[in-house]
Amino acid sequence: MNQPAPSDSKAQWRRWAKNKRSGLPIDRYSDSLVAQLENWSLYREAQHVLLYLAFGSEIDLAALHEDTSKTFYVTRTWSGRENLSLHPLSAGLERHPYGYLQPSEDAPLADASGLELALVPGLCFDKRGTRLGYGKGYYDRLLPGLNAQTPRVGITSEALIVPALPREPFDIPMTHLLSETSLYKLH
Repeated sequence: MNQPAPSDSKAQWRRWAKNKRSGLPIDRYSDSLVAQLENWSLYREAQHVLLYLAFGSEIDLAALHEDTSKTFYVTRTWSGRENLSLHPLSAGLERHPYGYLQPSEDAPLADASGLELALVPGLCFDKRGTRLGYGKGYYDRLLPGLNAQTPRVGITSEALIVPALPREPFDIPMTHLLSETSLYKLH
């Protein structure tokens, strides 16, 4: 499958990115990404970090959970709601009906404006920091709640960093991209 053009639809880009990612050894990238994060000054200095709980073929950063010097936060998807809620990882997890882990229903809420670093999953990213997600807009609604100075790090494979993706006015660009080989500062 050929890489779409920047003018192609996000649906075309999603099909391409899912197909591309299915052929990558994603499970081998986790150790490299975690090591890069642990050696990065912005990660070391941050106390309150947005993390995601990997699902399917997403790069798994679960090894970071061992870092007791930080408070990690993760999102919860609510049935019938369009917004993610944010909760401390330490509050406990339950399995969503679609199979992924998320904070339990009674987990305390957290405020995104207090985060000092955001590690953000995506299907694909471009060199300007544009993120292509799964199409539900959850992170598009979550990211504006971050402090404007909070670094937003797109977690991806080098093979899924492209020159340009379609960009909508509501897309919040990443400030950094982290792949199995490099950490890029974009802004």
